Amino acid sequence: MVNIKPFGTWPSPVSADSLAAGLSASDITVDHQTVYWCEVVPSEQGRGQIFSRSLVSGNEPKPLLPLGYSCVSRVHEYGGGSFTVRNGLVLFSNDKDKRIYSIDTKTDVIEPITNDSNGLLRYGDMKLSDDNTWVVCIEEVHKEQEEPKDVINRLVSVRIGDGAVNILAEGHDFYSTPRIFGQKLAFISWDHSNMPWDYTQLNIAEINVEGTALTTSKQVPTVKESFVQPEFSVDGTLYVASDRSGFWNLYSYNPNDDNIDLLLPEALNQEFAGPVWRLNGSYYTPLVSDPSKIVCGNKDKLAILDTKAKTIANIEPLSTYITFSFIHSYCDEQTGQEIIITNATSTSAPCELVAYNTHDNSINVLRPSTAPPLDPSYVSIGQEIEFPTTSEKTAYAFFYPPVNPDYAGPEGTKPPLRVLSHGGPTSNTDRGYNRSIQYWTTRGFAIVDVNYGGSSGYGREYRNRLNKQWGIVDVDDCCNAAIYLAEKGLVDGDKLAIEGGSAGGFTTLAALAFRDVFKAGCCQYGISDMTLLAKETHKFESRYPDNLIGEYPKDKDVYEERSPLFSAEKITCPVIFFQGSEDKVVPPSQSEVMVNALKKGGVPVAYVKYEGEAHGFRRAENIKRTVELEQWFYGKIFGFPVEGVEGVTIYNLPNQK
Repeated sequence: MVNIKPFGTWPSPVSADSLAAGLSASDITVDHQTVYWCEVVPSEQGRGQIFSRSLVSGNEPKPLLPLGYSCVSRVHEYGGGSFTVRNGLVLFSNDKDKRIYSIDTKTDVIEPITNDSNGLLRYGDMKLSDDNTWVVCIEEVHKEQEEPKDVINRLVSVRIGDGAVNILAEGHDFYSTPRIFGQKLAFISWDHSNMPWDYTQLNIAEINVEGTALTTSKQVPTVKESFVQPEFSVDGTLYVASDRSGFWNLYSYNPNDDNIDLLLPEALNQEFAGPVWRLNGSYYTPLVSDPSKIVCGNKDKLAILDTKAKTIANIEPLSTYITFSFIHSYCDEQTGQEIIITNATSTSAPCELVAYNTHDNSINVLRPSTAPPLDPSYVSIGQEIEFPTTSEKTAYAFFYPPVNPDYAGPEGTKPPLRVLSHGGPTSNTDRGYNRSIQYWTTRGFAIVDVNYGGSSGYGREYRNRLNKQWGIVDVDDCCNAAIYLAEKGLVDGDKLAIEGGSAGGFTTLAALAFRDVFKAGCCQYGISDMTLLAKETHKFESRYPDNLIGEYPKDKDVYEERSPLFSAEKITCPVIFFQGSEDKVVPPSQSEVMVNALKKGGVPVAYVKYEGEAHGFRRAENIKRTVELEQWFYGKIFGFPVEGVEGVTIYNLPNQK
């Protein structure tokens, strides 16, 4: 029997605790029949743990790091490439002191490689040489009391025996994705004010046997394009993704004319790669048994691109999955069977680390989701929608209606809507299963996850909609998504909320300050004062606003005009803020100046600061607390009870109990 309860109050099988059950695998790599990956463990204060699992023995995943170590890179603040492994030797970046350490997988002995720099030298995107005597990586040099311009990024090699560091390339503002094949080396570089999705350069070099210096180095001739993920195959062919066509397509480097050749007969209007926020992503991989074939995403399928036939065909046994990340391949030396390893997510089940055998089509789940399974009858599957927005354009989103087989809302009522504004802003969302979304939909909320203009995944032209328009296009699209659903009669137009973190937090606050659409907001480590972003943020993003808003301080008036803080008096609906005390990307001052302004203006506001958290919450107790408090906050504002949650002070809210 279906019970009748107000939307937003339905009992749910998805607990807040389960949202902190563990995140997906990252930095996946394969070494001699063993798969390695890094994983955030929220129950252990969010530390990064390295796991290994044999492809042949069937043993459970084995954690490699004892307490006291955390595998995390802080290069560019977002990290990535925090460890590497070759021939049984594991190297990793330890978060506490930022040093590179080694693990002998035969003895489990851990030893430091680089010298202690008091955390001023950071390393990431590591790749070991064939003989395990040196590792090439990105080194980021910091200073005490630094400004963004003081930070130096460069490409280096580190000798394993004594930790000696040799500079291979410097002079550009940023480096990424070093890939080696014998003495060949490929890497990406770029300079301010570009971000890696704007304009990057592909570098081809030769490195000496000792790994101490480059003997030759040149840049591939380029149009204004973004190169992503150079990758050598086992026969030495260099592949790379480029968006010179307007979409990231796959190419091979042709040494005869120093250019790149498209792998398909013509460029497709779809993305085979994405923006490089984190180092060491893997959007595709050449097969080991046949390097003329490449495993890659093909919209919402995994496919094999045949570079000789110039065709692409989906891998049908994996068709139940719709999103894939960290794609790698391994060929069993004894059987010759090719195995594809990747994170894979469907619309109805969490991300899994799977191994697909191309010989017998078998699928082996190496790392199942650590969250408890959710009965399919409770799952809300994202529906892709296109909706009209400003200037007669179209924008995109995924709509999740409330789903709970045990409950329905009272007759004549409609669900509240929670609009999600993703971070970046040059990022995107997809409709892969997301347990945090199911937390809300099983309780009677509708969700719309917006890919506003400026999002990746729709080509360069769509991405560039946000150029000089940040705080306008993204805000319009989030508002228009909510209005579209309300006019369709799918949600309650009087119970519209918006939530976002980081850049999405800015969009959230701007929508509340400059539009009259939403009745409540939730801002997680969001940007309120764009001038502070220009003055306080870290090097990687320090010139990002140049393209999104304008040059600072020349365009100071525009920064202030777009900043929610300078229009705080226009916000009249309640807002709850969440912030990490150690956030270097969006410092606590960004939240605190806004909270104080709303307090002074008499607007209902709540503020929660987590000690020890940085940009994005990693600790289990804080992940749980955040989602529970957000729901509790909406209950207070929209007038429905939320039981079992210890609330916080909502300043300026009358009749608080």
